[in-house]
Amino acid sequence: MNRKSIYALTLFGMFAATATSQTPEVKLVEERTNIRSDRRPIPVGYYDEKADKTFVCWMSANSHPAVKAYDHASGKWSETKIVAQSPFADKHNYPSILRGKDDRIYMFYGCHNSTLKMAVSPAPNSIDGEWSDIYIAEAERASYPAPVLTDDNEFYVFYRDTRKTNGHTDDRPYQFVKSADGGKTWSRQLVIDPYPRTTDSMTEVYNGQVAYQSRGAVGKGRIHLAWTVCGEKAGRHAHATYGRNVYYAYLDLSDDHMYNIEGRDLGTTIDNVEADKYCLALETPIPERGHSAGLQVSVSYRDNGSPLIHYSYPSENGGRLATWTGKEWTHTSFAATGEPRGIEKLGPEKFRIYSTMGKGVVTHVTADGGLTVTREKEIATPVSLSRCYVIADARPELKLLLFSNPVVEGRETLREGTRNMYTVNDIFEK
Repeated sequence: MNRKSIYALTLFGMFAATATSQTPEVKLVEERTNIRSDRRPIPVGYYDEKADKTFVCWMSANSHPAVKAYDHASGKWSETKIVAQSPFADKHNYPSILRGKDDRIYMFYGCHNSTLKMAVSPAPNSIDGEWSDIYIAEAERASYPAPVLTDDNEFYVFYRDTRKTNGHTDDRPYQFVKSADGGKTWSRQLVIDPYPRTTDSMTEVYNGQVAYQSRGAVGKGRIHLAWTVCGEKAGRHAHATYGRNVYYAYLDLSDDHMYNIEGRDLGTTIDNVEADKYCLALETPIPERGHSAGLQVSVSYRDNGSPLIHYSYPSENGGRLATWTGKEWTHTSFAATGEPRGIEKLGPEKFRIYSTMGKGVVTHVTADGGLTVTREKEIATPVSLSRCYVIADARPELKLLLFSNPVVEGRETLREGTRNMYTVNDIFEK
């Protein structure tokens, strides 16, 4: 079968009691195009009003980054374009795209314990032509890139560093690389360094969505970070075997220092002692098995500068939202049994939380900054889903980008696509 075949399919979705009368259109865009991927809730697509097109990206065969453009005037998708070359096939090599101030498409990808790469479109508002494709040498040993472009035209790309300089596989701090000249030059900064720990050997940083809050009420701007720590138990070292705690801090873009929720200046790097003393949003005991807060701890922000954190809570078989009351952290549980897939900010205190669960997407909404949560909708899909992403500045006809679990029998390979790509229109109340 042609891996680039494009189809369209309209299906009826299932709704909770609070749903509107709108029917979701789950459209199959391309068959067997994506390989197995652990891609987090990072920027994977956006609507460009100048071109009147939506651009999306994903990881195709051999982990090579692919892009596609939807023309809203004609209602048609472009052919898939492989824009760059991954150095090796790996399910963690996922791409992310942002629109630069020059209207070109900036893609950050790679990279799993390897050097971060950047590909840039040659023309603004278009995927056409031969893209540049370079290494960012300052970001070596990188995994899970999460890019941000600020109002001041500065790129920050956060990533986990597989440092292991202490001889331990779970020595994996968190860093960013920064460019103020459109990606020509870069500097690096270590922001979270949990090694060593005395209570356990969980010195790996894991997180999900990173949130940029533009300047205004919070000065020059902030980048909000929430994370958990993983590794092994005290006296032993192993990769991602156990995980505990939820932490929060933000990067103040006026000085590139890290601050805790109360505004304490923690300098350029948060160490293990500072994290436990000043940044704990939730302390959990050392688990007997698994990860007590999941691996994808995501964060968004309220207009007052306080965060909204979404994390799994396996002991309650659901999810939780954490928010700051001004004096303490409060945690609200809700029955979300699916995998966390991102937070969408809808207003000053209103957010939508996405999860994938079997053959569908489940959404929950909070209208009071996380103090209460209600189940909103279920969107049925024809196959089991792997990932769900919100398209930035989405038009009504293209709201979500979805990827299926494998659709072929037998052993899954990274050398060829085994997952379908879908879109869903905007069916949600604002």
